[in-house]
Amino acid sequence: MTKQLANSVNTSGDRIFLGIILAIIMVFCMSVMDGIAKWLTASYSLISIILIRNTFSLPLTVALVVKSGGWQTLHCDRPWLLLLRSALIIVTAGSFYAALPLMPLAEAFAITFVGPLFITILSVIFLGEKVGLHRWAVVFTGFCGVLIIFQPGTDAFQPAALLPLTAAFFYAVLMIITRELRHHSTSAGITFWGTLTTVILALVALFLPWKPFAWTLPDNNDLLLILVMAIVATTAHFLTSQAYRFAPAAVIAPLEYTILLWGLLFGWFFWNEIPELHVLLGASVIVASGLYLIYRESRSMRKTVLDNRLQEHNKHPMV
Repeated sequence: MTKQLANSVNTSGDRIFLGIILAIIMVFCMSVMDGIAKWLTASYSLISIILIRNTFSLPLTVALVVKSGGWQTLHCDRPWLLLLRSALIIVTAGSFYAALPLMPLAEAFAITFVGPLFITILSVIFLGEKVGLHRWAVVFTGFCGVLIIFQPGTDAFQPAALLPLTAAFFYAVLMIITRELRHHSTSAGITFWGTLTTVILALVALFLPWKPFAWTLPDNNDLLLILVMAIVATTAHFLTSQAYRFAPAAVIAPLEYTILLWGLLFGWFFWNEIPELHVLLGASVIVASGLYLIYRESRSMRKTVLDNRLQEHNKHPMV
């Protein structure tokens, strides 16, 4: 009975709590990747960074495929969906990286926080996920925290702010596609094909007559930075597909607010970007909403355990 109960708990509710833990680690990896990108975009073209980073990531994804079960894990019956996902990776990364030299890291992160709101809406429309009152409240509260940081009418509404806003929308679409692909591909397969096709598309983009697509070769020290960037990026992409495999998009989305904390820390330490009081206030609201989500999901899982025990008791009464 204990084994049956454990199996029931592990498979119930999309294993939401595991998805939350993976999402937290994913966000940290993404913040490291974006911090390195901010450093590099001051000297190199966007497409060069994206191309070299994903080229470095390819051997890592191959190792991931081998470790995850071999080449059979690469099967996918929705190849065009994988291709679309890879194209969106370039659009999302390119839009966000283009904003980094133009604004503080924390501000860029704050603007992208409209992404979880997009994800929640898209998950209801395209995935048919049910979003309860508490989840809507968490997303709304987190968005209010973003508005406190955003402060409409200030310099945050400069034209450059449209770049992370664009990145946020396409990132939301990217996450919805990732959620859908969990039915058609493995996490290792999504990561491998995403990386490979991103490299191919980036190579094609080099032939486009636009300055951000011009080729610039980094020096040895910066190549090492891009290698680190590739490692954390590969980890983040794999954890993204895993997190959205285990939990609904509306649950994972608010946790991405926590990237702001890393943005504040990295901005202060590397670029002497001191956050103002309203930024700290907004960050506090966002973190509180994320913690409340974890608390709610923990309570939900405990309730599921109790309900399963009750059902097992009713099915097998003591005699």
